[in-house]
Amino acid sequence: MIRPHDDTSVAAGGLLSRVKRRQLFRIGFLTATLLAVTEFSAALLPFLWVLKIEGLGAKIPAGKKADILTKFQASKDEPILNTEGRFFLIHAPGAIAAAYRKCTHLGCTVPWNKTEDQFHCPCHGSLYDKHTAVVIGGPAPRGLDLFHVTDVNGAIVVDTNPLNVLKRENNKWNPAHVEVPDA
Repeated sequence: MIRPHDDTSVAAGGLLSRVKRRQLFRIGFLTATLLAVTEFSAALLPFLWVLKIEGLGAKIPAGKKADILTKFQASKDEPILNTEGRFFLIHAPGAIAAAYRKCTHLGCTVPWNKTEDQFHCPCHGSLYDKHTAVVIGGPAPRGLDLFHVTDVNGAIVVDTNPLNVLKRENNKWNPAHVEVPDA
């Protein structure tokens, strides 16, 4: 029980006996408010922090064009995986292209299956061609999306912005998709 303020209780009880009930509630409310504001600020701060874009969404150098063509020739056009940018470099007819690893059916990550010599989605079994990444079987509505590729002084640079991909609605390889010719 909190006692009223008088001189005899100050000497006997100390500071706690001098605090009135209303003051105690005020101190508790202010402490809880200060704690809530601090927690909210600490949670909000990481969202306001500007981060450098790396990986998906950035322009990623994939290597020298001559080295990539040499790898294709040595491995019978086996796709080259780039885990940072989430794409495969593929040796399309007359071009070097970058296929996004996201399945067009439900968004699963599509791996390269060396034994089947094709891309095989593990979720629902969509199959994609190794040269063009177009659908050759399964429920996927179209081929894998292609990232924009540029040749900068003999180096291949892939723009991995998923909002700016080449979608092939007709599920066919189109020579107009050639951005970096292999010649």
